[in-house]
Amino acid sequence: MTKTALSPGHGTATPWLAVGFAVAAGVIGACQVGKAAIALSALRADLGMGLAAAGWVLSVFNLIGVATGMALGVGIGRWGDRRTLLRGLALVAAASLAGAASESTAMLLATRFVEGIGFLMVIVGAPTMIARLSRAGDLRLAFGIWGAYMPVGQALMILAAPLVLVPFGWRGVWIANAILVAGFALVMRRATAGVPAAAVRPSGSVLHDMRMTITAPGPLLLAAIFGCYSLQYLGVMGFLPTILIEREGFSPLAASELGALAIAMNGIGNLAGGLLLQRGAVRWRLILVAAGGMGAAGLGIFLVPLPFWVTYLLYLIFSGISGMIPASVLGAAPQHAPAPHLVPATNGLLVQGSNLGQVVGPPALGALAAATGSWSWSPAIVTTASAIAMLLAVVLRRRERRFR
Repeated sequence: MTKTALSPGHGTATPWLAVGFAVAAGVIGACQVGKAAIALSALRADLGMGLAAAGWVLSVFNLIGVATGMALGVGIGRWGDRRTLLRGLALVAAASLAGAASESTAMLLATRFVEGIGFLMVIVGAPTMIARLSRAGDLRLAFGIWGAYMPVGQALMILAAPLVLVPFGWRGVWIANAILVAGFALVMRRATAGVPAAAVRPSGSVLHDMRMTITAPGPLLLAAIFGCYSLQYLGVMGFLPTILIEREGFSPLAASELGALAIAMNGIGNLAGGLLLQRGAVRWRLILVAAGGMGAAGLGIFLVPLPFWVTYLLYLIFSGISGMIPASVLGAAPQHAPAPHLVPATNGLLVQGSNLGQVVGPPALGALAAATGSWSWSPAIVTTASAIAMLLAVVLRRRERRFR
């Protein structure tokens, strides 16, 4: 496999409008992740939801990604990326609208499950579409922009949701998101109607394509790095609002605003990573530096007693420098896919790695803090994941020598 696996149209100018719509689709999808977190208290009060069920409301998207990411990627190779992306948006909109009518926890969880499938269709279809349309010289920048979809979407929802949540409740948030997603899908469908269609792969053995992807060293290596990153990132950033409220005494609103700023820094880090790669930075070195920076910042956040604003600055550094990892990993998928038609499957495998880290990270840090009665032992998990990611970056260096 060589760099020609990127896409058939890489010699032409990049259609930035279509790429922008693919990125925006990811941002709007990420809003559906963030809306549950911001509305969780209202959900629990209205539906009589226990903590365990509330946890499922938050984590069902990640579990779907862990279970089906690569299989969906194989499917996208047969359905076409743009078509899959638009259908995913339609599914998210319909499920969000149905969720607003939920009268029980079971019904809400069912609609969140459907939302999660639609969201997965978006976040696997969008990077596949970006990889196919982007000119080779623009690919690194395009994926740097794409990598910011999750922090930007979550930060926007954290800031915007209270404007709807206070007067209209959590059902209003769900309805507003349904309208947003459906409206965006209609606009995107019309605006990208002239985009060349993907070459759809004829039906074949799904298991064969999955086996080719998961046994290729490159995709597995990238998925493992992405998993180490997301384990650290969500484990540390996921507890930031709780720490701000319980340990620092901030109000929920102030904690949300500080949390949104810290999350937004991750988006800036993604953009910076994309620009650095565009200007010739070496991918494995960016990952090495970012992983090391995450581990060092994590030590300062949890282990060293510091004034609050110094600790918060470390949170900003942690979030910002970590953003260079998604920009680096996601942009490498077309290059490391074992065959051109397996770029979607490789993207799906990366989603599985990321979601596995997100499922493991917060419970692991939370359980350790509960068992020890302190956050001081958290660096044991953060620095271990950081060290593994650094080691994997060195291994990636050896793999990427083949592409020079």
